[in-house]
Amino acid sequence: MAIGDLISATDYNSIRDKAIALIGTGKTPELTYFYDASHGYGQTTFSSAVVSGNQVTKAQWDALRYDLYNTLIHQTGVTPSIVQIAVGGLIAYGAGNPNTQYSTLADTAKTNRFNLGSGQFVTDALASTSTSSSWYQSRSTTATVTFNTAEEARFFFNSGGSIRFSSSRTGGTSGVQQNTAWSNLLASAGAQGFGAITAGVNFYNLTTSYQQYYSLVASSPYSANNWKLEAKSDVANNSNGTATVLTFRITWTDGYYDPGPEPSPAPGDLVDGTLSLSVTAVRAYGVLQPTGTAGSFAIVGPASTVLDPITGS
Repeated sequence: MAIGDLISATDYNSIRDKAIALIGTGKTPELTYFYDASHGYGQTTFSSAVVSGNQVTKAQWDALRYDLYNTLIHQTGVTPSIVQIAVGGLIAYGAGNPNTQYSTLADTAKTNRFNLGSGQFVTDALASTSTSSSWYQSRSTTATVTFNTAEEARFFFNSGGSIRFSSSRTGGTSGVQQNTAWSNLLASAGAQGFGAITAGVNFYNLTTSYQQYYSLVASSPYSANNWKLEAKSDVANNSNGTATVLTFRITWTDGYYDPGPEPSPAPGDLVDGTLSLSVTAVRAYGVLQPTGTAGSFAIVGPASTVLDPITGS
């Protein structure tokens, strides 16, 4: 199309496809193009396709604006500046026209589709466990996170949601450097999230075998100590987002060996105090526009979380 030409219904529908693939379910037969499972938030949409040959009305442009608005504020937490259509205005091609801006915004939103803006989420406590038994080799536990449906899991992760793990070691024998090393290691790790864009291993490349997605080692001379997080799903290939059950394995490995003269395990190797683990879910939540009629940007989190006791020696 040349600058100055009027936009056609086909062009409007193309822009709408981009927006609906994000704020809607993503995998929708009505869309002109195929969008994979990593698209779609599962939220209320307002725009509808225009029949070829029909005029695109102001009301239809306004509906598309709301779909873009809700997508962008979800991703950024900032009220987006989107051109509104004037009554009686003609929509042509060119940088100063809404269709050009809408298309550009939709392309940007696609690139940033896993982003979760400030103030656009809530954090749910899922489970926690702890042990006060001393140990000197390794500790481990598993957490099984289950969603009601594969669609709910897909919407949760597509909208920037994540399952987070944080651990700490407190109390115990004072002055023991091994204890201090573990406290510092776990504090440095902080809350580690697993989502759709976790580097290396993420929701969409899970299999039925554990894959490591995070590991942190302690500072020297305790660099043989590490905290490791792994994940797997209930399907052999989750590229289509069909998993409903995710299982995480959390391992604290104490590989440090105290070369002192004390009997094995030497007191310098022993870790005591309280070792704790907590699991939370960061879930997208916000207010859809128009206020008062659209409701909330509401994502359903995991239906259940089973966290096994921490065991090991």
